[in-house]
Amino acid sequence: MELLEQCQQWFEQDEAQKVIDTLEAIPTGERTPELDSELAKAYIAIAEMGDREPFEKALELLAPHEEYFAEDHCWNYRIASAYYYLDEEGPALRYFEKALEARPGDNDTQEYIDDCRRRLSLPRFEKNFRERTQEAWAAFSQIEAELRQIIDTDETHQRGDELIKKCGNALKTALRDTSFELGFNGEKYELILSPEGLRSRLFPLVYFQKQAPESVLEHWNIWVGRQPCEGFELRAGEIEVRAEDVQMWAEETEDHQVSLVLYCEKLTPLLKEDTDKVWWALSMLVDQTIGEVSAIAFVAGFDVYAQPKDEPAKLLSELPELLQSMGLSLWRDGGDYLGNSYRAYELEPVQDPDADWRLDVYTGSCRLPVLINDYLTARADTVDEYHRDGIAAGFLCYPVDGFAGEDRAEQILQFRDDLRDAILEKAGAEAVTFLGGATGLYFGYLDFLAWDLPAVLDAARDFFEDSQIDQGGFHTFRRDVGTVRLWEKEIEPDIHPETGSLLSAEDIETLAAFDEGVSGYFGKMLGWLQDFIQNGVEEGRFSEKQARQDLQIALWYAFACNNLDEYRCYYKAAEWMKDSEKNATGCATWYYRYSVALMYCGRLEEALEYAERGAKEEPDYPWIWLHLGKLRAHFGDKSGALDAVKQGLKLEPGDYEFLTLKKEIRAGATLEQMEYHWIDPEADQTLQEGLDADADDKQRSISCITVNKDGLERFWSIFAPDPEKYVANAPYTQFPYTVNGHMVDLVFQMNEAGLSKLDAVWLEQLKGWLQSGQWLERLHPDGRAACLDTVLVGLDYRMGLLYKLTEDDAYFQIFLNPDGTEQEGTFWSSEENRVPEVYTEEEMSAIEQHIKNTFGEFENVFHELVSPDIHVDICVVPPSERRNYYTLVTMGMGAHRMNVPKELAEYKLERAELAIALPPDWKLDKDSMQEQRWYWPVGLLKVLARLPISNDTWLGFGHTMEKQSPFAEDTELCAAILTGLQDMDLDTCGEVCILPGGEEVNFYQVLPLYREEMEYKLEHDADALLERLAAVSFVVCPDRPSCLEEKD
Repeated sequence: MELLEQCQQWFEQDEAQKVIDTLEAIPTGERTPELDSELAKAYIAIAEMGDREPFEKALELLAPHEEYFAEDHCWNYRIASAYYYLDEEGPALRYFEKALEARPGDNDTQEYIDDCRRRLSLPRFEKNFRERTQEAWAAFSQIEAELRQIIDTDETHQRGDELIKKCGNALKTALRDTSFELGFNGEKYELILSPEGLRSRLFPLVYFQKQAPESVLEHWNIWVGRQPCEGFELRAGEIEVRAEDVQMWAEETEDHQVSLVLYCEKLTPLLKEDTDKVWWALSMLVDQTIGEVSAIAFVAGFDVYAQPKDEPAKLLSELPELLQSMGLSLWRDGGDYLGNSYRAYELEPVQDPDADWRLDVYTGSCRLPVLINDYLTARADTVDEYHRDGIAAGFLCYPVDGFAGEDRAEQILQFRDDLRDAILEKAGAEAVTFLGGATGLYFGYLDFLAWDLPAVLDAARDFFEDSQIDQGGFHTFRRDVGTVRLWEKEIEPDIHPETGSLLSAEDIETLAAFDEGVSGYFGKMLGWLQDFIQNGVEEGRFSEKQARQDLQIALWYAFACNNLDEYRCYYKAAEWMKDSEKNATGCATWYYRYSVALMYCGRLEEALEYAERGAKEEPDYPWIWLHLGKLRAHFGDKSGALDAVKQGLKLEPGDYEFLTLKKEIRAGATLEQMEYHWIDPEADQTLQEGLDADADDKQRSISCITVNKDGLERFWSIFAPDPEKYVANAPYTQFPYTVNGHMVDLVFQMNEAGLSKLDAVWLEQLKGWLQSGQWLERLHPDGRAACLDTVLVGLDYRMGLLYKLTEDDAYFQIFLNPDGTEQEGTFWSSEENRVPEVYTEEEMSAIEQHIKNTFGEFENVFHELVSPDIHVDICVVPPSERRNYYTLVTMGMGAHRMNVPKELAEYKLERAELAIALPPDWKLDKDSMQEQRWYWPVGLLKVLARLPISNDTWLGFGHTMEKQSPFAEDTELCAAILTGLQDMDLDTCGEVCILPGGEEVNFYQVLPLYREEMEYKLEHDADALLERLAAVSFVVCPDRPSCLEEKD
């Protein structure tokens, strides 16, 4: 138990490598299942993204103990995680589901289950089989000359292992577990790929074979399946066996195959010693007699007898003649066989349109029956094997209720054929192999193996869109996942005749009422529009695509966004407007608003293009000329700009904006200067005099229009981002930035234009704050440790620091002023909507009363403001005559049932609360709690309270925790041990609280430790340390003597 506890502490300290070094030093046979599981956890912890080896090592450690840990949450969770990060979501899903059964309601496990189902519904591979095949052949091409040279010169066959290893390394990208043979037939070299008797493996091998490059085929024959070899002789140990040595009894099956019984006198002695070897030998002889592909096609199976049957026998060497007498021709080429291997089938359909896919099928044909059978029986072994290799096995599904008439069946088949042909034409044969199809009462199905799934689905989507059917989907041959909707005919939206829009006249009146020239109302306008769209989509009145194409919605959306006058809002408008362009003919307002949004996003060439088009579409709209004048002037067309002003003044004689623009064009003003105005003359005068309260906001939005090249160069010289990882204008500008060896994302919430205008002195200061490391680590308000993940910088120089919790997949954010000070009362957490585990009201009353009875009355409670998992309050029992010290007691930790080992279940240790004693002069007021020297005991209680949740473990008597650094600057205490309650009347001591339902909550005392005391405990045991600690007060003293110091 001590070694397991040490491992737990190393995990808490993020030192998984120490776990690996220690446990790997123990011989494999001497490690317990628990130690193997911890070692697997450590390998998973050290794995980097894309690094397969640690996860494969974890599987190797965990797999042998499946029966032992069958119902254990941790083991199932760990093996599921290993599969998950190896991109094998099928087995990962099965084990995550078992983990959830062992711990119902576990949120992390449920999230992984949901993610596995999403990934399995629409498989996404880092490299699909098409890409893997291309890489494998490229690698083979690099070494094939060397392989030929080895075959030519290795006359004594000493380099066979080297030959296989070189070839295997080249092919493994695509063919990880495939058996193969190499040879020379006198004319060409041969690479023989074996499906190992499995029809399902023929398909990827045949595909792989057909992709072989011409440069390889010049020297090599690529075969799928071992070829027939007359006179083949097999050695099994000291025994040499030929097909003529094997007696055979054959029986024809209903599906025109043969079932064999084999007997070989030479192998009979070996049958008793090594049955598997005999089966392998006879399987090889069958393959060599008729060829491996023919064996898959015609041999349903065989039995091995220890005695010959009392019936006339044939020799195995006569099997080819036997098959030919049945009218069967032997197959040498796997591709030829698969092309002629369709099998028809009929089923009893389920007459329920809402039943699972394919249950409505009554007739079909297939080339891979195992997929159909596995799907109908809710198995996924074959699909999982394909998935592991980057292959998607699935089917397209579509309704057939639109087909009618006497030739309905022919129409359905023709539609399926047309769908197949369309996919082949667009995606190509390199992307897909079709397996057959089926017709159901309600739906039709087209089955396939996708070597490049996105190409197949894109082609299918295009076909469905151009067809007359209502919908089309994709589903893998896996029952327990969802369907991917490729296409669905849009509903006919409710267009209001008086507006020609999804917006009614009343809706437009509502939107117009928000226009009071105040940004807050424009925010409400945008919010109203977004709610209108969301509700309409959810209620099925229209689709989001239809909303995006609606001209009136686009006009109001851009009006709201542009008037909010912020970069992110201009960006939203520019993204939204494009979809409605086809409906904007003759509407200069649309072109004006879109062009303005583009300009404020720094996309000036596009802005000019749309402004010019708007002036042509509706030349009587004055404000398009105002905008066009500015853009023409910016691009150096002064006469064109003045002409635009002239056109505008014809429409709006004497207008202040046009007259002002005319002066500025003649004066050579910049685009930013031309934009630095208000429409109202008086308000604009106030702005120009520098008296407008919104002047800074105006300047910030304008700063995103053009790039200051010198400013951008200064920025690059300060931060020196990696050009390959630098992302600009999408919509923000961001890049990874290293702080004391830790990588954080540095995000400037603006485009490059805005970035180039930031003050260089302030940027240097920002760099200094980052490099100091002062922001790198922070405690969550509940005491959990967190590390800086992202730094967000606004145009107003305000900052947001986003932290990721060390032990949980959760984040929180704090906000800073431009001078680096923290904004008060601002805090965001990704866990705000998460419901923590809490006691029931009856349980809480019992716990509160127990604390009062055991420790004393209390009034002061440190209430937890943010509670992501459990709600832990700290009760402060003040000093008394009986106990001249503070007692801090947790209230809420016991709402969570800890993961206590099964062998300890009888002791009812699942629930616990903690107490710590502090001197009577310890400062516990609000201001003092801001200082770590006074706060750390509170933080320690909170960390310990959550330790069982974050580490999926338990705490009890004698358990310890260790921190890498001291709790505070004025102490060297850095660890803690749990023991029984101290200074209690043994007759009335309340170490256990009985809850109303009969469950027990155990109360433990927390004793802070020095590092050497912790090490003493690990070297000896908890009892030995507690015996030493008996001479030390349990009341916290930051500078107390160590219990290990020798007394004078």
